Amino acid sequence: MRNHLSAAFLTFTLGSALLSSCGEVKDDSPQSTTAPTTATAKPRVAADTKALPLQANVFLELSGGMRGFMPQNTTATEPTAFQQRIGQLASRTNSSPAVADAQFWLSLNKAPQKSTYGHFREIVQGDTHEAALGTELPTMLENILALPGAADKVNVITSDFIYGPKNQATSALMNVNITDALATVTKKQLAVAVLGETSRFYGNFFPAVKTPHKQVVLKGESMPYYIWIIGPAVAVARYLNEVLPAPSAATQQAYFGLAFPSVPYAAVLTQVPATSPLAPGGGGSISYSGAGVSTNLDVSSVKQGVDFTVALDLRQLPAAWREPAFLAHNLQAQVPDGSVTLLPNSIKTTAGVPQLQAYTHTLRLHLSAFPKAGGQLRLALSAPGIPAWVAQRSTENDNQPGPVPHTYRLSEIMNGVREAFPQTLPAVFTASFTLAQQ
Repeated sequence: MRNHLSAAFLTFTLGSALLSSCGEVKDDSPQSTTAPTTATAKPRVAADTKALPLQANVFLELSGGMRGFMPQNTTATEPTAFQQRIGQLASRTNSSPAVADAQFWLSLNKAPQKSTYGHFREIVQGDTHEAALGTELPTMLENILALPGAADKVNVITSDFIYGPKNQATSALMNVNITDALATVTKKQLAVAVLGETSRFYGNFFPAVKTPHKQVVLKGESMPYYIWIIGPAVAVARYLNEVLPAPSAATQQAYFGLAFPSVPYAAVLTQVPATSPLAPGGGGSISYSGAGVSTNLDVSSVKQGVDFTVALDLRQLPAAWREPAFLAHNLQAQVPDGSVTLLPNSIKTTAGVPQLQAYTHTLRLHLSAFPKAGGQLRLALSAPGIPAWVAQRSTENDNQPGPVPHTYRLSEIMNGVREAFPQTLPAVFTASFTLAQQ
């Protein structure tokens, strides 16, 4: 197969920032650790790659219904999963070098009340005597987002998010009420992350549905709670990846409004040995035209088919969105008036190819047609909608907690979140190549 590339490989970014990498690319080739015979061009790094430190607000709903997650422990008892996770979340937010300023708040009655890290930690550990009547979910969100500078900060909210309004007639408009409460998100184009957790619960549980019981005494049953993270998309993603304790396998995740304008990517042409499964293949050939960093690819004999690899650095994305199965389901490759396909099972997480150490994933494309006058190859990760776990956790009657954790009308709550964003969400990221026939 012909390859006219004089430099080692094509590398470039969407936008100006090329991130450094600690990920590696898995190559099963026995020669994958052998240096290529051609010189390897190092990825270009923009002069200003240092991310600005985060500003964070951490909120805890301190209602009577939340006390059961935070029992007072003794030397003979273990903290609940809630106490462990939220305690660690607060600690990491308070101490992380990624966070320049962390402020802690208690959602009591209607207005959030400023706290200190030490006081916040004591409450999580079981000193909940200040607990007050809960605030209706839309009001709580509105008040949090109305704080000065909230739209520029990462706002982390922990609550059971039980929406049981006193006026039951408003339940029919639950999604609209949530959308209205997130008006700042809509206007400022913020992102929302929702993490679903569970924990043992001790004490009085106050369901949204009050019949037949206005409260139910629980003795360690598993109950759901949620961590919402609201703020600018890049800041939310950075908080998820650098500050928030890593989610467990049981953590449910949903993300809205996350988009990344500067995801580094590269066409893998000669920086791996010709025998590597990452090297170009097929009946045609592919090279790049232009000096230095280029987005222009020259293709010969495209009708005979050209297979080539693209490397991506997806470190900015949430961990759930970096899973190969998720990428395979949501990543799209298109060439207008042409033909390109993402080869099955070709998306891989990585280790072992030093030439691609700046990237975290590789994928394989098969290009078989594009206009003689030239074309554009575009990779785009579609933003997913509401995940299936939301419906599985949603219930119309939470009066009798069962073995499977449920939240009253969670689907309507999450529909309200989704409706705070445009009907058609922008791509999470895109990568584009200009194609020319030789």
